Amino acid sequence: MEAVKFDKGNVSKIQREEQIALGTLWFSGWLIVAVLVFIIGYIFYFGLPTALSFNYLFTPPNGGRHDTGGILYQSLSTIYLIIGALIVAAPIGISTAIYLIEYAPQNLVTRLIGFAIENLAGIPSIIYGLFGLAFFVIFLKFEYSLLAGALTVAIMVLPVIIRTSEVALLSVPQSLRQSSLALGVNKWQTISNVVLPSAFPGILTGILLSIGRIIGESAILILAAGGSITAMPSLMSGEYPYFLPDSARTLAVHLYYQATSYDTRAKAFATGVVLIFIVLFLNFGINQISKKYRKKFAIR
Repeated sequence: MEAVKFDKGNVSKIQREEQIALGTLWFSGWLIVAVLVFIIGYIFYFGLPTALSFNYLFTPPNGGRHDTGGILYQSLSTIYLIIGALIVAAPIGISTAIYLIEYAPQNLVTRLIGFAIENLAGIPSIIYGLFGLAFFVIFLKFEYSLLAGALTVAIMVLPVIIRTSEVALLSVPQSLRQSSLALGVNKWQTISNVVLPSAFPGILTGILLSIGRIIGESAILILAAGGSITAMPSLMSGEYPYFLPDSARTLAVHLYYQATSYDTRAKAFATGVVLIFIVLFLNFGINQISKKYRKKFAIR
């Protein structure tokens, strides 16, 4: 009888501990949601009226202490920066992940590559900015330009794309590869027609995370891209450098200067609202693409 009572008490104790642990997890989850809602709500409260203004969104900036213009040029600069960085980082990052997962033997070379990726992920962004200033701006003579900023940011987001692509490729069942190879299809055709379509949603997630870092980066761009505010940035040029040749200010850098200026601090909230909308739009768009690919692959 005593053994039965002991067991019942032990079971009830375990149940109480489980309930406490579950309650703690629920509280932590809702606390994070509450903090996120508070931050976004606070920014929207002060910035939404200005952010919804047509003049603020679609007129060029005037510069000066009071910053009476809009953010048209900064928005274009941000789009150009994303395009330039992903053109470089996405192919290199995805190709590296494919090599490491599908082809690379476990030897000194692959260990060195993994070590380099881990170190790239841990370097502070300001160090990337100093490298971009020394190498792209000064040594390659790109001057302060979006090209120098985009190449520097591309190096910064490479570890994110590589690691998320590796995880996505590893999530593809090995049986799919074996079935494809058993049908006489070569390895590259298996990767391109079977593995990559299945891993594509995960790869897109990595690209989305990279875009988020690109949009929010400021230290690198202050050092490598300059901060021109009143010139329309051009995508191409007839002079060297030919791609993204102009010094420009992205939305994140512009927000920094607005927030540190007493006269334009209120507009910093509006710029923050625009950045939040851009991130939400990208999240929604990439999630829809991912769902479409998951359904397509499930049908196959």
